[in-house]
Amino acid sequence: MIRTLKLHSPFNVEAYRTAKEREEALLLGYLVAGDPAIEESYEMIQASALAGMDIIELGVPSPDPFIDGEVIKRAHKRALDAGAAASEGLMDLWRRVRRDVSRPIWAMGYRNELVEEGLYRRLIEEKLIDALVLPDCSLEEQIRIQEEVAAAGVDVIRFINSGMDEATIREVCDGATIIYAQSYSGTTGDPMASVQGLAALCDRIRPHLTRGLVVAGFGLRSPELVGQAIRGGFDGAVVGSVLVSRSENREKDYLYRLVAEMKLETLGSSTRG
Repeated sequence: MIRTLKLHSPFNVEAYRTAKEREEALLLGYLVAGDPAIEESYEMIQASALAGMDIIELGVPSPDPFIDGEVIKRAHKRALDAGAAASEGLMDLWRRVRRDVSRPIWAMGYRNELVEEGLYRRLIEEKLIDALVLPDCSLEEQIRIQEEVAAAGVDVIRFINSGMDEATIREVCDGATIIYAQSYSGTTGDPMASVQGLAALCDRIRPHLTRGLVVAGFGLRSPELVGQAIRGGFDGAVVGSVLVSRSENREKDYLYRLVAEMKLETLGSSTRG
């Protein structure tokens, strides 16, 4: 059954509907814009979409990506060294991706670079993004920004982790369109993190978000773990550090093959949405 979603971005809705009509779930892939170099970044984003990435989550380079683990921190530095700061270099890359990659694009960034410097407004004014991922903004800030950007067709993602109590989960879901369920608390890419209880976490979120998307991330470093998330009932799986590590080593063929293998785990999905 294809649920009727109440999202602000028609592109996010279309991505969900297309996947459900094919009996698939969504594969969301995170790469840092401009890593390891601007031209290579464009190539990797475009080829990853062709390999099976349904939604592109692009990281805005930051000099202090404090929530991220070492793999992604190094990617931020490489991108900044390559000239992909919040400047025309970054904007030109974003414009090319929007023009040539027919996938929803989510901007993931830290408050200083994406919000305080007004970059999110530039991206929205040029219709370059479909969602904002703001991990170091408070829930109150996320709600305020959602109210600002909803009319432009942009969703603001909210975060839930298994350590939250029921009242907090209910509060985060109230008025949300997309929930990013984190399989553990802490920084991204923790090699020691245990990915467990995904189905139980999904079951705690679903009653409060009947017309929104629920995607899972953090620690989904293999096709098998992507499949585990999808079988747990999520609409999609978010993969980041393991892809960025392939970018770091310029293992492009490995990157595209990994995306394709992860996408296979979303096929014939038995999600309960």
